Amino acid sequence: MALASDNADDRRAGVVGLADSRDATTDWAIKVYDTIARTDNNAQVRCAAIRALFTSADAERVPTLLKLLDSADRRIDGVRRAPGTVRWEATKLLLVIVNDMTYDESQREQIVKTLLDRLARDDDRNVRLTAIDTLAYFAQRPIPSALIDVIEEDDFTLKHAAEQALITLTGTTHHHDPLAWRRWLAAADDPFSNAGEIPPESLQAKSKPRWEWP
Repeated sequence: MALASDNADDRRAGVVGLADSRDATTDWAIKVYDTIARTDNNAQVRCAAIRALFTSADAERVPTLLKLLDSADRRIDGVRRAPGTVRWEATKLLLVIVNDMTYDESQREQIVKTLLDRLARDDDRNVRLTAIDTLAYFAQRPIPSALIDVIEEDDFTLKHAAEQALITLTGTTHHHDPLAWRRWLAAADDPFSNAGEIPPESLQAKSKPRWEWP
């Protein structure tokens, strides 16, 4: 009854209640969350539904999450346009799936494509930050170049997130200097050969108070 209510607060309470019930991970409940995440007219209800899907973070969730992210810029059948808060929840769930490697390899190309698109075009800062964190799991081009583009922006939080992602992907650092990064990338035969290594100067920077970072 709550899920069918005309009142958004009742629908959100219904999603939360179902997510806390013994039926939370049944197939029918997951289908309910998925439908609400795609179609409800209230952002908070949709966010609650996406959070309820965290217990089933696997490859079956990926198509809906990518559609939610893509709906920011174009009409998609069966998906209501997702505002920034909904896109952020979708990106966070996608990050969990990527971190746990529960996506199908066949989905990899579309995941990367959608994340790169959100990184370049999304108007929600949290979506972009989470996209950066997720892209750091994929050692492939053109991700480094896209991250360097972010370092050229004025937002230091975004710049630093991009620098950290590049460190993860390459095992080197250029201290938020996009020109140095571009020179290094142009000269690198395999920019990912030292992926996962942490340069000593990066560790030194982390030991400083945040206000002393370059």
